[in-house]
Amino acid sequence: DEVANVLVAQLLYLANDDPTKDITLYINSPGGSVSAGMAIYDTMQFVPCDVSTVCFG
Repeated sequence: DEVANVLVAQLLYLANDDPTKDITLYINSPGGSVSAGMAIYDTMQFVPCDVSTVCFG
């Protein structure tokens, strides 16, 4: 999924830019590909930053 690839790239970029800064991820999604979601989850676990999620919608 293209959106998941972009999000993974952004998470990796932000983590590389400042590993001590927290990341907040706002999610408004009706669902989608399980493998794309797991790729995002795996990246969130991989980066040294604390990643918070806020779901709405």
